[in-house]
Amino acid sequence: MKSVEEFMRHYFDERVIEEKRQQVSRAPFRRKFYADDCYFDSRIGNVELIQSEKVLMVSSSETKAEVITARENPFIPNSLHQFRYHLQVNDDDWQIQEVGMWCPGCHGEKGKDNCIFCHGTGWRERKTLKPS
Repeated sequence: MKSVEEFMRHYFDERVIEEKRQQVSRAPFRRKFYADDCYFDSRIGNVELIQSEKVLMVSSSETKAEVITARENPFIPNSLHQFRYHLQVNDDDWQIQEVGMWCPGCHGEKGKDNCIFCHGTGWRERKTLKPS
């Protein structure tokens, strides 16, 4: 079985390939509906954004892992965004079960129970999203 780090490198590489494929397949649609200089919904910078993501920390057991990554928005220098991937072993390989984002409301500060985004966890994940 691949290490968590190898799995993540493979995932990042494949995600870049998939993003490029999707941009090519969307080109006829964009030509039909958008002016050449209209960047709305263009996904411009997505490849660079994906390529900038790096693993910061890995904690794992035999069957589960947590990976913290960071990436920089190519249009906003020094704007690091952190993500937390929850992985689980599936058929002798890793599989992503959940991805959380560093909380934009409290800037990842744990314990702020009044934060409307993360409710004190420091991370915005599907499991922390509560209906208003």
